Parts: sequence; structure tokens; C-alpha cells
Amino acid sequence: MAEKYIKILLAAPQSEDTILGTIGRHCKSGLLNLGYETEVFDFRQSQYLKSPAGSFTKKIIKKFFPKSIHQIPLVNSLENEKMNKLLLRITEEYRPDILFVLMGDGILPKTLERIRQLGIITANWFHDSVLAPNRKDFVQQISPCYDYFFMIDSEDILKHIKIGSKCVKTIPLCCIPEIHKNVNLSEEERKNYGNEISFVGTVKFKRAEVLSSLKEFDLGIWGYWLEKEAELKEYYRRQRVFGEEAVKIYNASKINLDIHLSYGTFDKKFNVTPRVFEIPASGGFLLADENPCLGELYEIGKEVVCYNDEAD
Repeated sequence: MAEKYIKILLAAPQSEDTILGTIGRHCKSGLLNLGYETEVFDFRQSQYLKSPAGSFTKKIIKKFFPKSIHQIPLVNSLENEKMNKLLLRITEEYRPDILFVLMGDGILPKTLERIRQLGIITANWFHDSVLAPNRKDFVQQISPCYDYFFMIDSEDILKHIKIGSKCVKTIPLCCIPEIHKNVNLSEEERKNYGNEISFVGTVKFKRAEVLSSLKEFDLGIWGYWLEKEAELKEYYRRQRVFGEEAVKIYNASKINLDIHLSYGTFDKKFNVTPRVFEIPASGGFLLADENPCLGELYEIGKEVVCYNDEAD
């Protein structure tokens, strides 16, 4: 009997300047490389501002509202309504075997239930911790609408949150061997991207405190920050660094620092960051805060070096 051909509708951002967009593009490539017919629906792409005139309007809005336009309540409500109608229409026309969603903020339970009534399998891969701020309530609301719910957290987290999907499994973040690898850098690239210590990521919570304790070193901070800490001003390099450019930093720096978002809090760690895969795959030296989940992936002290606090 011939193997059934599987069609997948991937509901995921495809932007090049966001974390979820980067993951979405990698998911698309992965599914296509596995031989699945795959169509993409970018649920975060503005439905009202896609035209040239709309793009101009978006620039004007961003000038007066620095945050995402989706954080403006009226815009968000109108966008979500139109996006859900479009997702349902595309699903009805394409008739995939599987609707595979990344995060899916804005996709309504009633939309998902209608799609399931069409006989389509629904699956969600949640790239953030399900206990992250503003995530727990959302996860508990939408998870029963998915036949499969995949999370980056270990299944130990289910002691702290009820996830209503019938099948809940862990799929951690990862690296892409075609991207995260040793690269030959020019002297100019080593100068531009290299530091004794580099951090690539979002600077928030305790991360700024850790970085402030390293000012005596040649420090480089790349990624995203809402506002610059005054004492770290000279160490900030550039925001929104992804993919091949991050790999250049990993290759050029002597030490690449990983600071989990739960570092320095009483929160138990149930996941690892993508840096713990990307940096070693790129041939960089990884220095990570101690994490029980990390011990399940590496031999601590031999394959990865960990620290407990700033002094350490």
C-alpha cells in the first residue's frame, strides 16, 4: 500500500527580525526537507497593513507607538478578527491533514474547534515556557483545542499547570546544523563581532545584573533591550541579531554567556535556552548557569561549564 501523502498548514510567523519568525522559517524548511507538502500562514502578519499604503501607515503608527501595533487594543481586536476568518478560510480551501501552530497567540478557540470539526489534526509547538508571565492563562485556555501540545519545558512542569490537550510532550528548542557551524571569519569580522565575553539575547530580569558584574572584562551585549542600563552603555552592540550573524559572534568570542531567564529567582528551571545548542554547534565556548535540565543533555564540567552565581 502506498504511503499516505501528508499536507501540513504551518501557522507561524516568517519574519527575519523576531525569535518566533526565525523558528517559523526553520520549521518550514524542516518540514519541506522531510518531504511534507507545506503551506504557511503567518498569523502575526498585519492583515490590514499589507499594502504599500498600509506599510506607510504602519511606519507612522510605530513612530508614535514604539511597541508592536498589536499591543494597541483596537488594532489588536480588528487584526485578530480578520486573521481568524482568513485562517479558517485558507484551512477550508487547502484541507491539510495537520494544522501545525507555533505559539498561536490570537488564534481563537472557536477557530480551532471549527478546524477540528473538519477532521484536521491540530498541533501546537509552544516555544516559550508555559509558566512564563502572561503565558499560563493563555496555555490553559487554548491547549484543550489542540490534539497535540508540544512544549520546550520538561514534563515535570505539569505538576504546576493543567494543560488540556490529550497528548502533551516535550520538544526542546535546537540548532540548525546548516547554520550553526564553524565559520571562517575575516580579521574585520573578528574585530566587529569578537569580545572576551559575549551575550546574545534579550536583556531583561536578572540578566542585566549578571552583565553588570562583568564590566572589568571586554564585554559585548547583542540582542534586544527595552532601554539601555546606564552602567552598561558602552558594552551594548546591536539589537535583533539572528541566524548567521549570531554564529559569527559565537565564533569570534572567547566566551559565550548563557543566562537563563529564571536565573537568580526562586523559579525552578524546566527548560534550556536555544543558546545551549547553538553555541557548541557553532564551535563556540559556552558558559551557562547551572540548570538540572542541562545535566540531562551534557556531562557537566566536561562538555559544558556552569556557574552558580556572579562571583562563581
